Amino acid sequence: MARAPLIQLSDISLTFGGNPIFSDLGFVVQTGDRLSLVGRNGSGKSTLMKVMAGLVEADTGHRVIPPGVSVGYMEQDPDLSQFDTLGDFALSALDVSEHYKVEIAAEGLKFDPDRPVKTASGGERRRAALAKLMAEDPELMLLDEPTNHLDIEAISWLETTLRESRNSFVVISHDRAFLTALTRATLWIDRGAVRRLEQGFGSFEAWRDKTWEEEDQQRHKLNRKIKAEARWAVEGISARRKRNQGRVRALGELRAERAAQINRQSTAAMAFESGQKSGAKVIEAKNLDLAFGELEILKD
Repeated sequence: MARAPLIQLSDISLTFGGNPIFSDLGFVVQTGDRLSLVGRNGSGKSTLMKVMAGLVEADTGHRVIPPGVSVGYMEQDPDLSQFDTLGDFALSALDVSEHYKVEIAAEGLKFDPDRPVKTASGGERRRAALAKLMAEDPELMLLDEPTNHLDIEAISWLETTLRESRNSFVVISHDRAFLTALTRATLWIDRGAVRRLEQGFGSFEAWRDKTWEEEDQQRHKLNRKIKAEARWAVEGISARRKRNQGRVRALGELRAERAAQINRQSTAAMAFESGQKSGAKVIEAKNLDLAFGELEILKD
């Protein structure tokens, strides 16, 4: 039985500061999908989720949501400036008859709806945003790091609630156990494109490694072919004859194919002096002391 699409992205391209984030990207999220959205840091996971939510407009391409389908997004940094309390924010899109849903979510996620927005921490604001989304109960939930700022009991409540719900969702998370327990398929952002695996996060790493191994094998075959053709072009006198110019052109095309390949980002090497300088102060430390028993680690 065919499943109904909840959202479809097609031919999505997006560039920030001259650097392409996505190029001709496309995929569909369907009824019943429970997807982990994975990729290395900086690959564009959160940006893609904002494109799905309609908060970021792509340079090209189409975002299609069928009439009547509700899509909800859990904001990383929600704007609560128009509300007095966290509860006012969480209740803002609900009818009075549905207010009990926020009370249930507030108990499960451990935040106080009566907390004034002005005194609420970043973690409390995020929990209020998550409670708001859970209470609104959209057909498709877009969850960006939902377990941040949650303790073990709250994570367990969220996991159980999502597992028992009928909602579809796409989730970004560094919590591997959370992803493994909940997801049934995986979207992998890799070098500006999205691949889909019809298995949950628990199968992702084996699939990724196999994909990279196959790429390496293809790249090795291409390099060997280029090397053989280049030797022929240099050593074969017949290469200069008109009837062999097609083979010379083919060599150029092989080299262009290799140049067009996008390399994977290698494992990071730590080098403190290599980072770009920023105008913003990141951290300031003064008079730090640290010791473990009699072992002194830092002094002043």
